[in-house]
Amino acid sequence: MVGDITSKECVLLRVKLFNRTGLVFLVILFLCFTPQAHASFGFKLDGTLDKAAISHAYFEGEFARILPPLETYRQSFPKSATRDDSVFVYKYLSVIYAADPNTKTKAESYMVQLIKLMPTIELIDLYISDNIEAIFKNVKESYEHQQEYVKDHDELGHVKSDKKTISEKHNGNGHAIWWLAGGVGVAAAVGTVAYFALEPKPEAKKTVVPVFQGGQP
Repeated sequence: MVGDITSKECVLLRVKLFNRTGLVFLVILFLCFTPQAHASFGFKLDGTLDKAAISHAYFEGEFARILPPLETYRQSFPKSATRDDSVFVYKYLSVIYAADPNTKTKAESYMVQLIKLMPTIELIDLYISDNIEAIFKNVKESYEHQQEYVKDHDELGHVKSDKKTISEKHNGNGHAIWWLAGGVGVAAAVGTVAYFALEPKPEAKKTVVPVFQGGQP
């Protein structure tokens, strides 16, 4: 009797164990091969930026909501990130941080990165304030001035050798032109004086006195 009960119990335990193992296996298959029902805000299921959702939230004034996905994407740009993705991220981050005086420095830094990627970029399509527009304008002008300076000077402020050579040649040619122009002017003056000195003077007209015969006119 005891043996029969033990045998039945063993069979039941094996069935229960099999059922539980099968259930766990099915759950694992479901988790592994079923895509996620939703993705984090700002990202699509494939991990790319959901630009439409971010743009919509921006124009709804939900700045705090779009900062996390934008910063997350910026801090770990995937290899699949395109240039347009980078421009999009820096553009929105620049405006959001520029709206807060406490993060103005960070905004200016992101604006520089934005201008490097797209020198012709503007922010007017984001309906920015006059203050943000002024900040961006100053950053852009300073960046362009800095690029011109770096192109012509080294780190110590010396004029680069190629620029210096061109400048010296330009100055040398300028002096030569002035000397040449001066020489031509002097030669012309001398020639004018010589011309008038050598030109024959017109003879003075002789006055003809009529001779009257017999004292009668």
